Amino acid sequence: MKLKKILVLLTMVLLLAPVAATAQTVVGGDAEYDLDYLTPKTYEIGGITFEGAENFDTRVVQLVAGLQVGDRIRIPGDKISAAVENLWKQGMFEDVQIRVSRIQGSIVFLKIVLAERPRLDKFSFKGVKKGEADKLRDEIKLVSGDVVTENLLRTSCNRIKTFYIDKGYTRVEVTPEQAADTNGRVTVTFCVDRGKKVKIDSLIFTGCEQVPMPVLQSKMQKTHDVHYRKRLWSSGKEFWKLRIFTKPFWKKSRYVEADFREDLAGIVEYYNELGYRDARVVRDTVWDTPQDELRMSAKKRSKQDRVKVRVAITEGRRFVFRNITFSGNTVYPDEVLHRALRIEKGDPYNRKELQQNLTYNPSGTDITSLYMDNGYLFFRATPVEMGVDGDSIDIEIRIVEGKQARIRNVWIEGNTITNDKIIMRELHTRPGDLFSRDALIRSQRELVTLGYFKEESIRPEPRPNEQDGTVDIVYNVEEGSTSQLNLQGGYGSGMVIGQVGIQLNNFSARNIFKKEAWAPLPAGDGQKLALNAVTNGSFYYALSASFTEPWLGGRRAQSLTGSIYHNLYSNGFYQKKGSEKYYSLMITGAGVSFSKRLKWPDDYFIMSHGISYKHYTMNNYSLNGSIFTDGIANDLSYNFSLSRNSFDSPIYTRSGSELSVSAFVTPPYSLISGKDYSNATAQEKYRWTEYFKVNVRGSWMLNLVGDVVLNTRFRFGFMNYYNKDIGPSPFGRYFLGGDGLSSWMLDGREVVPLRGYENNSLSPSAGASVFDRFTLELRQPIIESPNATIWVAGFLEGGNSWEDISQFQPFKMYNSAGIGVRLFMPLFGLIGVDWGYGFDGTSGGSHFHFSIGQSLD
Repeated sequence: MKLKKILVLLTMVLLLAPVAATAQTVVGGDAEYDLDYLTPKTYEIGGITFEGAENFDTRVVQLVAGLQVGDRIRIPGDKISAAVENLWKQGMFEDVQIRVSRIQGSIVFLKIVLAERPRLDKFSFKGVKKGEADKLRDEIKLVSGDVVTENLLRTSCNRIKTFYIDKGYTRVEVTPEQAADTNGRVTVTFCVDRGKKVKIDSLIFTGCEQVPMPVLQSKMQKTHDVHYRKRLWSSGKEFWKLRIFTKPFWKKSRYVEADFREDLAGIVEYYNELGYRDARVVRDTVWDTPQDELRMSAKKRSKQDRVKVRVAITEGRRFVFRNITFSGNTVYPDEVLHRALRIEKGDPYNRKELQQNLTYNPSGTDITSLYMDNGYLFFRATPVEMGVDGDSIDIEIRIVEGKQARIRNVWIEGNTITNDKIIMRELHTRPGDLFSRDALIRSQRELVTLGYFKEESIRPEPRPNEQDGTVDIVYNVEEGSTSQLNLQGGYGSGMVIGQVGIQLNNFSARNIFKKEAWAPLPAGDGQKLALNAVTNGSFYYALSASFTEPWLGGRRAQSLTGSIYHNLYSNGFYQKKGSEKYYSLMITGAGVSFSKRLKWPDDYFIMSHGISYKHYTMNNYSLNGSIFTDGIANDLSYNFSLSRNSFDSPIYTRSGSELSVSAFVTPPYSLISGKDYSNATAQEKYRWTEYFKVNVRGSWMLNLVGDVVLNTRFRFGFMNYYNKDIGPSPFGRYFLGGDGLSSWMLDGREVVPLRGYENNSLSPSAGASVFDRFTLELRQPIIESPNATIWVAGFLEGGNSWEDISQFQPFKMYNSAGIGVRLFMPLFGLIGVDWGYGFDGTSGGSHFHFSIGQSLD
């Protein structure tokens, strides 16, 4: 015990010896104060002054230090040390000291002395290209006046490294160099040594006995070797099957450590999906390729390094599901749950599929959806492995159903323009209803379809309260641009056509006379107003306006649309209207339609009724080669349509379908009058035009893999007449071919696009009475952002038209193929450019097409 006490005493002496050597600190100005660190005293802070903090708010500095006038502190003590540490942690200062300026009895006056770190004057890059330097400035986000700390320099260097590593320069080095300026600030130069681009010379898997190595190579989404393209072109259709929807053939090889690790995790996940639950990556080896093995030119060798990559896999045994049982379920019997689970005895043991079919399947057929669509918001299902027998696994799914939850409150956050009631009426989640996840997803789709908000910002947020069995739902939105400026240009019939228009999709007519509502236009009530003008500047113009109230009466999804237009087409001889050279066609028209959303067969259906009237005035005008050249004609028709649209997004659609059937009917004037029209003049025949017409169109979206979408669509139209003595109407016929932008054709014709051919070239000169068109299109997005959405597409297209239904041959088509690009911007809407090559007929060949909106669909 004596020895133990002696050791403790010696230890204390050794520890306190250096402290005692510096215990007396001389501080202050005129006076000197001896501070004994072995016997600290308690003082009250009487005041705090600052030195060297000219660029900082001293109140903030004092708050960060944690020292306030009136505080009682021990000197020396932990509170002073903590204050120094707190200020040092801010990274703003090179030196921090807290001094005692004077002591009056038990009151101490402190001085905080700071040495600021230098501030940034400007920065530059060394060893990088100008274009890369511009991008790096956006990456590191430095501005003049920033405090140059170690953390700031380190973070900037890391961001520069990441920029080059993503490009394949995995051995990049970045060194910051500082130089003081005359103004007391510093200039920082980031010296970048990219090194050589590192590519993968060969990517090899070992230990893969059950899964072929090409399959594993195809599953490496971001990592492949330089021989990838050669195998793609030389390995035939089997290799194409592996690669076509996994990685684009133009993706370059590069070795990026983070991407490589992510891909290895994907390999293990792929094995697990096949039933190899014990599969793992044993080791991976990366080494430089010897120079004598590089089959590349000296020029390429000087710009890149190549590595070999070998991945060792252990596959383990392949397991299958055997018995799957349920416990705790009272709402649904086992048979219903088994159907929703969609896993049979003997299926590969795929835990990911099991979890997906339990919790969330994109098709909405999982067990959780089954319960949550019936109000069981607090439902939980936990799969537990009950036993393993050889390669078979028994699973018990333990269910906690909970109580049904009812919606208590629903509100919107983030809408600054659109009125709450305009949003609330589109929702399928209403207070008092049972909670339904399907209704929540459907409500989100409806808000996206409105087009008023940025799609990625629409986030429904359930806030459950399990104690009372209720849930509040908050829809977070962010207003987007709801106005579109339409600009078109085209060439047809030997003239250049220009179009300008504006479409307001969230207009407010009731606020049109309120000055304060014009910001810049009255908006927020969900009404649509469109104004459009088309002209060639000399002898053609078309003016139109339309207005839509989407919720007539404010209680039901029923819309009322009214439109008017006035068009003139002539040869421009305005000064010589009496001469034989002058010809013109003038059309004035109006229409009104009423649409209603149906509840059966489901609420995706919309039924519409409408009446339209057109008045034609013809002056020496040869209409489609017909004998009707002078006079007037009237077209009064009733139209009916039934449509269903379940697209998930109005911009880049990934799933859903659209199908519509529409019919146009005029009264059978000739049959009612009983007049003999066999010898009637053209004016007598067409004073009141008569016809019946049916249009059918459909479109289906299939999300193949990732963001790749396959779109299949078709269109069909048929037009006929009542009286053979009158024959087909000269107005409203079909014209097939081209880009669908021939809006200068005023004779009521329906223009049907078919890429790869000239405008209107695939129909008889007088127009067709029947047509069909089929399209197969593969889409891939390039950019999806609030400001712009861009995607590319490849297409196969075919169609034809006939003068009479007796000539109809649905599969005798003009065929084409091509590629295109689409750009959607909130202000201008959807615009696109397509190149198509027509394989048949004299008007086929190479053609470029410009599109606005859905003009090519």
